[in-house]
Amino acid sequence: MSAHIQHPKSYKPSIAGSARGGSPSPATPTGSRRVRRCPDDASRPQLMGALLAIVSSVSWGSSDFVGGLLSKRIAPLRVVVCSQGSAFLVMCVLFGVRLATVGAPSGHAWLWGIAAGLANALGLACLYAGLSVGTMGVVSPIASLGVVVPVVMGLLTGDSFGLLVGLGLLLAMSGAVLAAGPEFSGRISRLPVVLAACAALGLGSSLYFVHLAAGQSVVPTLWLMRLVSVVELLVIWRLLPRAAAGASPASRDLPAIFLLGCGDLTATALFGLASQRTQVSLASVLASLYPVATLLLARFVLHERMRAVQTAGVGMALLGVVLVVS
Repeated sequence: MSAHIQHPKSYKPSIAGSARGGSPSPATPTGSRRVRRCPDDASRPQLMGALLAIVSSVSWGSSDFVGGLLSKRIAPLRVVVCSQGSAFLVMCVLFGVRLATVGAPSGHAWLWGIAAGLANALGLACLYAGLSVGTMGVVSPIASLGVVVPVVMGLLTGDSFGLLVGLGLLLAMSGAVLAAGPEFSGRISRLPVVLAACAALGLGSSLYFVHLAAGQSVVPTLWLMRLVSVVELLVIWRLLPRAAAGASPASRDLPAIFLLGCGDLTATALFGLASQRTQVSLASVLASLYPVATLLLARFVLHERMRAVQTAGVGMALLGVVLVVS
C-alpha cells in the first residue's frame, strides 16, 4: 500500500506525577514504546485523498460530457486525437520545466509511466473497437468494471478498511455500472463483450500503474501517457482512415477541444495525487464515478431523461460516497 498516512510520534509515559505528589504513570516495559493514536490527524490525509479522487471523477465526467457534445458534429476519432494532442503539448511544456528545475525522473518513474501509457492505449483501442461492433449499453458497463483491477491489487498489497467503507465502495462501484445504462436484452454477440473486457483490463491496469508512477513523479507519467496515446491514435487514423471520416473541428471548436484535453489531464493528475494520500482501492473507486457526473450533466444541462436503472445507479453511487467519506 502506498498511502502516506502520518503517524503520531511515540511517547513515553511521564513520571512527573510522582514528583508533584500525584500518582505515577504506569510503568512501561523495558525496550517497548507505547504509541498514542491520533484519529483526527491520521484520517486527514485519507479524507483529502478521497476528496481529490471525487474531484478527479467530476473532471473525467465533465470531459466525457464535452467530448460527447463535440462528437455529435465532429468525427469522434478527430475529437480524441485533437484533445489528446493538445494535452500532450501542455505536458511537453510542464515536462520541460520539470527537467530544467528538478532534473530527469528516476528509472521507476519511466517504467511505470510507459506501462500506464500502454495499458491506457490498449484500453481505449479495445473500447473504441467494442463500441464500433456492439452497443453502448453492453460495452460501457463492462468496461467500467475495470476499477476492479486496482481494487484487487490494492487489497493484495495491504489495503484494508472497515465494514462501512467496504459497503460504500461496493455501492459506489455498482452505481457507476448502473449509471452507464446497461442493456443486455436480446442476443449479444461475443466479440463486443470480449473487447469490453479487454478495455476494462487495460483501463483498470492503467489506473494502478498511474498510482505506482505517481509515487515517483506525476509529470513524467502524464507526459508518457499522452505521448503513447497520441502515437497510437495516429496509427489508428493511418491504418483505418474510415474511422476518422466526418467533419473536422472548426475554429470555434478549438477552445472546447483544448478544455477537453486539459480536463482529462487534470483528472489523471488528481487521481495520481489521491492514490498517494489514501488507499489506492478507495481512490480508484471514487475516481471511477465519472459516468455519474456525465449523466447528471446531461440531465441538468441538456435536460435529458434518465432511465430507471440509471437513476438507481446515481442514487447508489452517491450513497456509497457518503458512506466512504463519513
